Amino acid sequence: MRVSLISREHLQRPAFIEEDGRALSYAGLHEAIEDWAADLAAGELVFVVGDNDLPTMLCYLGAQCGGAVALLLARNIHEAQLARLMGVYRPSLVFMPVSATLPDGAALVREEGDYGLYRLPGTVAPSPELHADLALLLATSGSTGSPRLVRLTMANLAANADSIAQYLGITCDERAITSLPMNYSYGLSVINSHLRVGASIVLSRRSLMDGAFWRQVNEQRVTSFAGVPFSYDILLKLRLARIEMPSVRMLTQAGGRLDAAKLAQVAEICRARNIRFFPMYGQTEATARIAYLAPEDIERKPGSIGRAIPGGRLWLENDEGRVLDARGEVGELIYAGPNVSMGYAGCADDLALGDVNHGVLRTGDLARADEDNCFYIEGRRRRFLKIFGVRVSLDAVERIVADMGVVCAAHGADDKLVIHAEQAPQWSAPTLRADLAQRIGVHPSAIAVNTLTELPRLPTGKVDYPCLSQLS
Repeated sequence: MRVSLISREHLQRPAFIEEDGRALSYAGLHEAIEDWAADLAAGELVFVVGDNDLPTMLCYLGAQCGGAVALLLARNIHEAQLARLMGVYRPSLVFMPVSATLPDGAALVREEGDYGLYRLPGTVAPSPELHADLALLLATSGSTGSPRLVRLTMANLAANADSIAQYLGITCDERAITSLPMNYSYGLSVINSHLRVGASIVLSRRSLMDGAFWRQVNEQRVTSFAGVPFSYDILLKLRLARIEMPSVRMLTQAGGRLDAAKLAQVAEICRARNIRFFPMYGQTEATARIAYLAPEDIERKPGSIGRAIPGGRLWLENDEGRVLDARGEVGELIYAGPNVSMGYAGCADDLALGDVNHGVLRTGDLARADEDNCFYIEGRRRRFLKIFGVRVSLDAVERIVADMGVVCAAHGADDKLVIHAEQAPQWSAPTLRADLAQRIGVHPSAIAVNTLTELPRLPTGKVDYPCLSQLS
């Protein structure tokens, strides 16, 4: 049986607190997942199609305990996407709502709440061979539109959980709430890091816009919650400075770049309320976290992702692989640490592969470093267009338009830049196109502006670029 990542030092403390207020202690949690482990043995691949609720947590942790390999998926995943993934990876078990359309030949193994664990017939294709170190599969950036998955080990999970607990100062007295999906690496890292130290997790499936979410925060004395940039857009619209949450003493942000003005606004509100605010940077390929910016550095290093997490190391390389030492030089951001995944899987045969990353991750992000070795993301290596010979960074374009007070997303092909922007009274498409053309030095004819009521987003809050490309 695989070693559990869950603390055994605080057995009488609550591990999970459900929406109705019922609590499961660490002692009860260990007993429950050991029971689950009997049905989730080593060598089994299980698809966990669930939500931020106790049955899903027990299945995930039971697989971890028993040695099975889990792929975490959202409860609302489209049936066609789920069928595609099942066809590619051939799981032997699937955990899903009992109300969902079951795969042909599925046999119920056990029920938990409104979920069932089902064994799938192996008559069509045998279950894949799994590498001995493989423990968990996650889709990149929380997306399930592609069969490409990140292969993670127990060592990856433990290293990242320990590092996060260290730099955030998480102790057994903390109480986090599940404000992000658990199948998203950032949301899962909150769960793992708190369970690692014996802290409590308040289970919620509600939106930040739901008054019941804030009642739960206050009734259960939540001390922290995590958000992506879109979460903080919502919080500022809700007037973060006035939200009643006296027990909250820490906010964290990752999952993309938060607009500089909004970041400064959130940081100032948090300082006034004696709340620690941590902007962070990470990738699923590194289990979750790579870098963080300490609250005291936010004002003097605006826009920085900060330094590498404890146990990790960051540096920059140019296109030829030469390490860049000069301050201000832009190169690809490289990370090394024990939380770097084994690599990707694109098909069932890849689940037998060993570690191809060897602890080093090429992030694909372009960055620069300052004199204190704090890093600043400048864009993605592949997020560039060449318009009439002018090289244009889509990330830089989005920052420029955001500074103009417009919520937007940029994409396109060479010689055509497409801006999708949320409608607002302070701008019009012709003036935005003309102003942007002047700022980036291209002819307005190369820019198209598409007005939307709101940008399409993934469950993680990130902009859904594939959906936008279909609108062009």
